[in-house]
Amino acid sequence: MPLSTAIVLLPGMDGTGEFLKPLAAQLSRYRPVLIVDYPTDRALNYDELASYVRGSLPGERVVVLGESFSGPIAIELAAADPRVVGLILASSFARHPLPTQLTRLTKLLDPKWMPTSVVVAALMGAAATPELRERLRDLLAGLPRDIVQSRARNVLRVDKLKRLSETRCPMLCLHGRSDRLVRKKQVDDIVAARPDCQVHWLDAPHMLLATHADEAARVIEEF
Repeated sequence: MPLSTAIVLLPGMDGTGEFLKPLAAQLSRYRPVLIVDYPTDRALNYDELASYVRGSLPGERVVVLGESFSGPIAIELAAADPRVVGLILASSFARHPLPTQLTRLTKLLDPKWMPTSVVVAALMGAAATPELRERLRDLLAGLPRDIVQSRARNVLRVDKLKRLSETRCPMLCLHGRSDRLVRKKQVDDIVAARPDCQVHWLDAPHMLLATHADEAARVIEEF
Protein backbone atom coordinates (compact mmCIF):
# COMPACT_ATOMS: atom_id res chain seq x y z
CA MET A 1 0.00 0.00 0.00
CA PRO A 2 1.52 3.36 -1.03
CA LEU A 3 2.50 5.65 1.82
CA SER A 4 0.16 8.30 0.39
CA THR A 5 -2.88 6.12 1.00
CA ALA A 6 -4.92 7.78 3.74
CA ILE A 7 -6.66 5.91 6.53
CA VAL A 8 -10.11 7.12 7.52
CA LEU A 9 -11.15 6.22 11.09
CA LEU A 10 -14.86 5.96 11.86
CA PRO A 11 -15.79 6.04 15.57
CA GLY A 12 -17.92 3.84 17.79
CA MET A 13 -21.39 4.75 19.01
CA ASP A 14 -20.15 7.92 20.73
CA GLY A 15 -19.50 9.29 17.25
CA THR A 16 -16.72 11.62 18.42
CA GLY A 17 -13.53 9.75 17.60
CA GLU A 18 -12.17 10.81 21.00
CA PHE A 19 -10.89 7.32 21.75
CA LEU A 20 -9.35 6.93 18.28
CA LYS A 21 -6.76 9.65 18.84
CA PRO A 22 -4.03 7.38 20.28
CA LEU A 23 -4.36 5.07 17.27
CA ALA A 24 -4.36 8.02 14.88
CA ALA A 25 -1.15 9.32 16.46
CA GLN A 26 0.54 5.98 15.79
CA LEU A 27 -0.73 5.60 12.22
CA SER A 28 0.06 9.20 11.25
CA ARG A 29 3.77 8.39 11.43
CA TYR A 30 3.35 6.47 8.19
CA ARG A 31 0.47 8.03 6.26
CA PRO A 32 -2.33 10.62 6.39
CA VAL A 33 -5.06 9.86 8.93
CA LEU A 34 -8.53 11.35 9.14
CA ILE A 35 -10.94 10.86 12.05
CA VAL A 36 -14.55 11.53 11.07
CA ASP A 37 -16.85 12.87 13.80
CA TYR A 38 -20.60 12.41 13.36
CA PRO A 39 -23.16 15.21 13.71
CA THR A 40 -24.79 15.54 17.12
CA ASP A 41 -27.51 18.00 16.11
CA ARG A 42 -29.60 15.42 14.26
CA ALA A 43 -30.10 11.66 14.24
CA LEU A 44 -28.84 9.96 11.08
CA ASN A 45 -29.41 6.34 10.11
CA TYR A 46 -26.68 4.11 8.72
CA ASP A 47 -27.25 5.01 5.07
CA GLU A 48 -27.31 8.73 5.89
CA LEU A 49 -24.09 8.41 7.87
CA ALA A 50 -22.47 6.55 4.98
CA SER A 51 -23.38 9.44 2.67
CA TYR A 52 -22.06 11.92 5.23
CA VAL A 53 -18.73 10.10 5.50
CA ARG A 54 -18.44 9.64 1.74
CA GLY A 55 -18.51 13.40 1.33
CA SER A 56 -15.54 13.64 3.69
CA LEU A 57 -13.27 11.06 2.04
CA PRO A 58 -9.93 12.56 1.01
CA GLY A 59 -7.95 11.91 -2.18
CA GLU A 60 -8.28 9.01 -4.55
CA ARG A 61 -7.20 6.05 -2.41
CA VAL A 62 -8.32 5.43 1.15
CA VAL A 63 -8.51 2.64 3.67
CA VAL A 64 -11.64 2.86 5.82
CA LEU A 65 -11.66 1.55 9.38
CA GLY A 66 -15.00 1.14 11.13
CA GLU A 67 -14.92 0.71 14.89
CA SER A 68 -17.84 -1.14 16.51
CA PHE A 69 -20.98 0.87 15.57
CA SER A 70 -19.32 2.13 12.38
CA GLY A 71 -18.54 -1.26 10.85
CA PRO A 72 -21.70 -1.24 8.68
CA ILE A 73 -20.82 2.26 7.47
CA ALA A 74 -17.33 1.15 6.46
CA ILE A 75 -18.82 -1.87 4.68
CA GLU A 76 -21.22 0.29 2.70
CA LEU A 77 -18.42 2.64 1.66
CA ALA A 78 -16.21 -0.27 0.57
CA ALA A 79 -19.06 -1.70 -1.50
CA ALA A 80 -20.07 1.59 -3.12
CA ASP A 81 -16.98 3.79 -3.48
CA PRO A 82 -14.06 2.76 -5.73
CA ARG A 83 -11.74 5.05 -3.76
CA VAL A 84 -11.85 2.57 -0.88
CA VAL A 85 -8.91 0.21 -1.44
CA GLY A 86 -8.94 -1.40 2.01
CA LEU A 87 -11.55 -2.25 4.64
CA ILE A 88 -10.86 -2.73 8.35
CA LEU A 89 -13.47 -3.72 10.93
CA ALA A 90 -12.46 -3.35 14.58
CA SER A 91 -14.65 -4.93 17.29
CA SER A 92 -17.45 -4.71 14.78
CA PHE A 93 -20.13 -6.58 12.86
CA ALA A 94 -21.96 -6.75 9.56
CA ARG A 95 -25.28 -7.91 11.02
CA HIS A 96 -26.91 -6.82 14.28
CA PRO A 97 -25.01 -8.41 17.20
CA LEU A 98 -28.06 -8.58 19.50
CA PRO A 99 -31.68 -9.69 18.95
CA THR A 100 -33.84 -7.14 17.13
CA GLN A 101 -36.50 -7.60 19.83
CA LEU A 102 -34.37 -5.40 22.07
CA THR A 103 -35.13 -2.40 19.83
CA ARG A 104 -38.10 -1.40 22.00
CA LEU A 105 -35.78 -1.05 24.99
CA THR A 106 -33.60 1.58 23.32
CA LYS A 107 -36.01 4.30 24.47
CA LEU A 108 -34.71 3.66 27.99
CA LEU A 109 -31.11 4.46 27.08
CA ASP A 110 -29.79 7.63 28.63
CA PRO A 111 -25.99 8.04 28.78
CA LYS A 112 -26.28 10.54 31.64
CA TRP A 113 -27.78 7.87 33.88
CA MET A 114 -25.64 4.91 32.83
CA PRO A 115 -23.40 3.79 35.72
CA THR A 116 -19.87 4.50 34.57
CA SER A 117 -18.53 1.40 36.31
CA VAL A 118 -20.90 -0.85 34.34
CA VAL A 119 -20.08 0.81 31.02
CA VAL A 120 -16.34 0.66 31.70
CA ALA A 121 -16.57 -3.03 32.58
CA ALA A 122 -18.45 -3.80 29.36
CA LEU A 123 -16.26 -1.73 27.06
CA MET A 124 -12.78 -1.93 28.58
CA GLY A 125 -12.76 -4.58 31.27
CA ALA A 126 -9.49 -4.91 33.17
CA ALA A 127 -7.65 -2.86 30.54
CA ALA A 128 -9.29 0.38 31.72
CA THR A 129 -6.93 2.96 33.16
CA PRO A 130 -7.98 5.83 35.46
CA GLU A 131 -7.49 8.23 32.54
CA LEU A 132 -9.68 6.17 30.20
CA ARG A 133 -12.35 5.87 32.90
CA GLU A 134 -12.45 9.63 33.38
CA ARG A 135 -12.56 10.34 29.64
CA LEU A 136 -15.39 7.86 29.18
CA ARG A 137 -17.37 9.37 32.05
CA ASP A 138 -17.00 12.87 30.57
CA LEU A 139 -17.96 11.62 27.13
CA LEU A 140 -21.10 9.88 28.36
CA ALA A 141 -22.18 13.02 30.17
CA GLY A 142 -22.10 15.00 26.92
CA LEU A 143 -23.89 12.60 24.57
CA PRO A 144 -27.42 13.61 23.52
CA ARG A 145 -29.93 10.95 24.59
CA ASP A 146 -31.88 10.97 21.31
CA ILE A 147 -28.71 10.41 19.29
CA VAL A 148 -27.65 7.45 21.41
CA GLN A 149 -31.11 5.91 21.19
CA SER A 150 -31.22 6.35 17.42
CA ARG A 151 -27.81 4.75 16.93
CA ALA A 152 -28.74 1.84 19.19
CA ARG A 153 -31.88 1.22 17.11
CA ASN A 154 -29.78 1.23 13.95
CA VAL A 155 -27.40 -1.34 15.43
CA LEU A 156 -30.28 -3.66 16.32
CA ARG A 157 -31.73 -3.52 12.80
CA VAL A 158 -28.70 -3.49 10.52
CA ASP A 159 -27.75 -6.29 8.14
CA LYS A 160 -24.89 -5.56 5.74
CA LEU A 161 -23.79 -9.16 5.11
CA LYS A 162 -24.89 -9.07 1.47
CA ARG A 163 -23.12 -5.75 0.93
CA LEU A 164 -20.03 -7.16 2.60
CA SER A 165 -20.00 -10.10 0.18
CA GLU A 166 -20.03 -7.57 -2.66
CA THR A 167 -16.85 -5.82 -1.50
CA ARG A 168 -13.64 -6.67 -3.32
CA CYS A 169 -10.89 -4.70 -1.58
CA PRO A 170 -8.47 -6.34 0.89
CA MET A 171 -10.03 -6.71 4.32
CA LEU A 172 -8.85 -6.99 7.92
CA CYS A 173 -10.91 -7.84 11.00
CA LEU A 174 -9.52 -6.90 14.43
CA HIS A 175 -11.22 -8.45 17.43
CA GLY A 176 -10.60 -8.77 21.15
CA ARG A 177 -10.73 -12.13 22.87
CA SER A 178 -12.32 -10.40 25.88
CA ASP A 179 -14.97 -8.52 23.90
CA ARG A 180 -18.21 -8.68 25.92
CA LEU A 181 -20.40 -6.91 23.38
CA VAL A 182 -19.52 -8.29 19.95
CA ARG A 183 -19.05 -12.03 20.01
CA LYS A 184 -17.15 -14.54 17.88
CA LYS A 185 -20.41 -15.25 16.01
CA GLN A 186 -20.15 -11.83 14.38
CA VAL A 187 -16.58 -12.56 13.27
CA ASP A 188 -17.72 -15.91 11.86
CA ASP A 189 -20.46 -14.13 9.89
CA ILE A 190 -17.91 -11.69 8.47
CA VAL A 191 -15.58 -14.48 7.39
CA ALA A 192 -18.48 -16.40 5.84
CA ALA A 193 -19.26 -13.34 3.69
CA ARG A 194 -15.58 -12.61 2.95
CA PRO A 195 -13.56 -15.86 3.27
CA ASP A 196 -10.39 -13.99 2.28
CA CYS A 197 -10.68 -11.59 5.24
CA GLN A 198 -7.62 -11.49 7.47
CA VAL A 199 -8.63 -11.95 11.10
CA HIS A 200 -6.35 -10.85 13.93
CA TRP A 201 -7.27 -11.60 17.53
CA LEU A 202 -5.91 -9.42 20.33
CA ASP A 203 -5.94 -10.11 24.06
CA ALA A 204 -8.12 -7.07 24.48
CA PRO A 205 -11.66 -5.89 25.36
CA HIS A 206 -14.24 -4.28 23.08
CA MET A 207 -12.51 -0.90 22.94
CA LEU A 208 -9.24 -2.41 21.76
CA LEU A 209 -8.32 0.61 19.66
CA ALA A 210 -8.20 2.71 22.84
CA THR A 211 -6.71 0.17 25.22
CA HIS A 212 -4.25 -1.47 22.79
CA ALA A 213 -3.54 1.31 20.30
CA ASP A 214 0.12 0.41 19.75
CA GLU A 215 -0.60 -3.24 18.98
CA ALA A 216 -3.56 -2.37 16.76
CA ALA A 217 -1.44 0.14 14.82
CA ARG A 218 1.23 -2.48 14.15
CA VAL A 219 -1.33 -4.96 12.81
CA ILE A 220 -2.95 -2.28 10.64
CA GLU A 221 0.38 -1.22 9.15
CA GLU A 222 1.28 -4.84 8.39
CA PHE A 223 -2.06 -5.17 6.64
